[in-house]
Amino acid sequence: MTPPNDSGTLPYEIHTNRELEFMLERGKPLAHFYDAYPSEPDEEIFPEQAFAPYVENGRFVKREFVEPLREPPKGHPHVRGVRHLLYARTGEAWRIDAYIMMKAAAAKAGWSEGFERLQGSLLGYEEWQTDVHLERLRASPHARNFYWLRKPTTKQQ
Repeated sequence: MTPPNDSGTLPYEIHTNRELEFMLERGKPLAHFYDAYPSEPDEEIFPEQAFAPYVENGRFVKREFVEPLREPPKGHPHVRGVRHLLYARTGEAWRIDAYIMMKAAAAKAGWSEGFERLQGSLLGYEEWQTDVHLERLRASPHARNFYWLRKPTTKQQ
């Protein structure tokens, strides 16, 4: 049974909250988790205990890093950054470095459809799934808040 998701019915199963299952049973190559830093240990946000046996036996590679913030978010003076936790299948460990480089490039250039597509690919989504995801984002009521979702208009000459 497919778990409910906040995006309605999709023609594919989303990986969210099923990363370990998908990595073990379906070949998902990379999982990414993130939250405020510092934060309290929370297995629902960072499922380190669930992934630990597979890291210990060499099936998965684990990497984490903290992305520092210039200033804390309003109302959260204790937050100093964003903690990122990544797991890759051992043969797909290159995806961790690619993901980190993607995040660094996006921090400089700004998030874009290209980065959204790269992220989907690194996480194991197929191109057609990313196409569907982007179309759903564009149709959402929040699309206007994300400049990169708006397709540039071209003038006919």
